[in-house]
Amino acid sequence: MTGEPGHGRGAGTTVGTRRLDLTWPALRRQFGECVILPVLTMSLPWPLAWRALRALARRRRFFGAETLRACAVANAEGYVHDAPAWSEWHRLTRIVDHVDPALSFARSDRWMRRHLVVDGDTVPVGPCMFVGFHYGAGFWSLRHLRRLGHRISFLAAPVTERHYPGQPLRLAFMRWRKVCVERAARAPVILVGGSRERIRAALSAGISVLGLVDVPEATTTPVSVAFLGRDGSFPDGLLRLAASEKVPLFAYVAALDPVTGARHLRFSRLSDDPRQALRALVAMLETAIRSDPPAWHLWAQWPRLVRRQAAASADEGSAATRVR
Repeated sequence: MTGEPGHGRGAGTTVGTRRLDLTWPALRRQFGECVILPVLTMSLPWPLAWRALRALARRRRFFGAETLRACAVANAEGYVHDAPAWSEWHRLTRIVDHVDPALSFARSDRWMRRHLVVDGDTVPVGPCMFVGFHYGAGFWSLRHLRRLGHRISFLAAPVTERHYPGQPLRLAFMRWRKVCVERAARAPVILVGGSRERIRAALSAGISVLGLVDVPEATTTPVSVAFLGRDGSFPDGLLRLAASEKVPLFAYVAALDPVTGARHLRFSRLSDDPRQALRALVAMLETAIRSDPPAWHLWAQWPRLVRRQAAASADEGSAATRVR
């Protein structure tokens, strides 16, 4: 999530080599998304908060640029039939996913029992590898797994000024989200890049690891696998680590109920064979997207994830991802 840059002379203030965007639209957006939305959600009972968030999603003021890009890409791929409705649901899904860490900070397991539905395969006790997607609202997976007795190290990118240039409120909020993640998971975040040994150390210490795998990072070598009629590129390093460390491998999909706003988690045990696991994992994401296209957050990243020309098969182990 990046702020919309100011336009024209005098749009921002330069501090050193960093340019602060102090225009009213930029500040209003940061304040609205990083202060008003989480405070509103934390302050109201969930049924009232859900109504308020739905109303705000209709006003198009939140995550506007991101939603426009996502809708344009999805429309070009044939996954938009009603652009206003598609955009509203995509925006609402992003809003809920955005505020859930703050909501978790203020809510007990009793709240979770009322507003989280979980099904699928049974998750065992002991360290596991969990993989998910930038789809729906998945933050409560951490709280649910903690309730089952897991400590979870979440794989995340660093949060630095370089990622949110000139956006002090957003930078502060994203750093606080990291605190919320570690509080919910009861284990430190593992930063991507040079993470292989830290993941192994966490698993050896009895800590489960959770990562989102629907966009290859610069430090990984993707594997080609069929995805939405294209050659998709997905990292399989976590799947191979699960196999080498002999820990159970689970994927989950986190959906959002369109009527009540309840979160729905479905866990699936994957094969110990990384090649079979990757095919099943991508099939899960494909099924979820076809079922509810606006719920996928990363439509704007589509060009990074697919290739138009034929690529090597996922069965060819030479393309295996390495988590370094």
